[in-house]
Amino acid sequence: MAGLTGSGSAGISHPTRLPASDNPPVDIRDLTPARWDDFASLCRRMGGNKGCWCMWWREERGAERTRPRRTSARELVDDGPPPGVLAYVDGEPVGWAAVAPREAYPRLNTARDTPPPEGTDMAATWLVSCFFVLESHRGTGVSRALLDGAVDLARRHGARAVEGVPIDREVVTRTPGGSFTGSLPMFTAAGFAEVARPKPKGRVTVRRTLQRPRQSPRPNPAGGFR
Repeated sequence: MAGLTGSGSAGISHPTRLPASDNPPVDIRDLTPARWDDFASLCRRMGGNKGCWCMWWREERGAERTRPRRTSARELVDDGPPPGVLAYVDGEPVGWAAVAPREAYPRLNTARDTPPPEGTDMAATWLVSCFFVLESHRGTGVSRALLDGAVDLARRHGARAVEGVPIDREVVTRTPGGSFTGSLPMFTAAGFAEVARPKPKGRVTVRRTLQRPRQSPRPNPAGGFR
């Protein structure tokens, strides 16, 4: 595996521990072509979802697949922008989160509990659609670090807002395999607010509006700045 020794080190780092925690620091990196082997190693450990390659939400509902999902995922990574972020602990990949413009997820947008809220800008609104963390590292802050990294990736690529479609464990219980979109408390703790709940026991749509980065003043040919 490439680990943290390969090239393609774009991304952000979360070197600090969470309060009252002895968990090791989590390093977050964009999924670039140089990190494909790390992503593939995680996909092979996804249990019942190992054949997904994080392509399921990207497929058209009812459409017949004409090639392996692994091939489609590799092409997505090679073409860029990064379709998500990887989490590393002690140099080893331990987690993954997918994020992309909402328009990239046809199946998600047509599901009964995750349609885009009315008026959503499908290109400028990005969505964190999936999480996977190795069982040995669950409950150690990796998912939250991945969420922060996914928001950062979206912001760097021009997103005006980021959404999620987590489950609300107060009203529904799901297995870890069925909780791959994250939990509502994790999103709200990261500054997301609920904007839609199409089904009482379905996924909840949450959104976080991003501030546009401040631009440096441009020099005025006549002198000074504008």
